[in-house]
Amino acid sequence: MAIWILDASHGGNDAGIIGRTLGRKESDIVLEAVLEAKKHLERNGEKVILTREDDTYLSLDERLSIADKNNGKFFVSFHMNSHIDTSTKGVQVFYSKDNYENKRLAKLISEEILCDLGTDEKGVLKDESKKYDNVSIMSVIVYGEYLSNSEVERKFDSKSYGRMVAKACLAIVDKVLLLTPVTEPKEMHQRAWRVCIGYYKDYNEAIDVMVDMHKKGFKRAHVVPYNGK
Repeated sequence: MAIWILDASHGGNDAGIIGRTLGRKESDIVLEAVLEAKKHLERNGEKVILTREDDTYLSLDERLSIADKNNGKFFVSFHMNSHIDTSTKGVQVFYSKDNYENKRLAKLISEEILCDLGTDEKGVLKDESKKYDNVSIMSVIVYGEYLSNSEVERKFDSKSYGRMVAKACLAIVDKVLLLTPVTEPKEMHQRAWRVCIGYYKDYNEAIDVMVDMHKKGFKRAHVVPYNGK
């Protein structure tokens, strides 16, 4: 079990980006996304701490302090993007620490949103702002879409945003997103349970895990395709 610090950016008097068509606020979108992500991560056995749970403002230092004090493993900050060209759309993700696991989480989140939304890829990049350098844990800064695009503003689903990020977060700890709580049936005449080892974007990595399971004596372990449903 990992400890996740989920950060809904902006809040209070700081609305962040405001859509030009419907007036949707970045602060509201990311808060709803974070609450949805928390629900899915906790449902799948992870521990989640939020920097804010309502429409309040916290400075970046206060947010990062929450991450450090709670010994989190990952800090994931939710944002929306903006551009002077209102036709611009796409997902952009930054990572703070130049290590494999931090970059992999950023890439998984980007891939998940790209796959789900079919939007443009704006890059998985090292954060050069230095804003997150003082936090000890790995940080990922996610820009889910461009709120300056009127079509995006109309169609963007905050809860789906949270679910997509949660799905990628679970993948980094070798879990598959369960959309409904798991409950044991009251009666089973022939009891048998299926165990899923993990969810892997890379086929060769999945094969390596299967081979390792075979070596450990689980000869019937096998790889099956997974379409996210």
